[in-house]
Amino acid sequence: MAISRYRNTNVIDKKYFETVDFPQIDVTKISTFSIRITDGDRLDNLAFKYLGSGEYWWVIALINDIDWSFDFISGQIIQIPTDAEEVLKFF
Repeated sequence: MAISRYRNTNVIDKKYFETVDFPQIDVTKISTFSIRITDGDRLDNLAFKYLGSGEYWWVIALINDIDWSFDFISGQIIQIPTDAEEVLKFF
């Protein structure tokens, strides 16, 4: 008979993640510039390059309406905010 290694694991609380609706960002109210996506570009690398931290990848995704599949292709033009703090003020 097999013995589970999880038999003594206590389950304290079952929390399920909720869907969060991000606010719509009016791109006309923030300063942005355009870049053209090239092969191999990733949102975290673009955020690091232009915003100083890869942790702001979601800011670029949000203002460009890029969903969680990270759907962008080489040659596509996207907007980069000049300052991530401008986007954060919408929260």
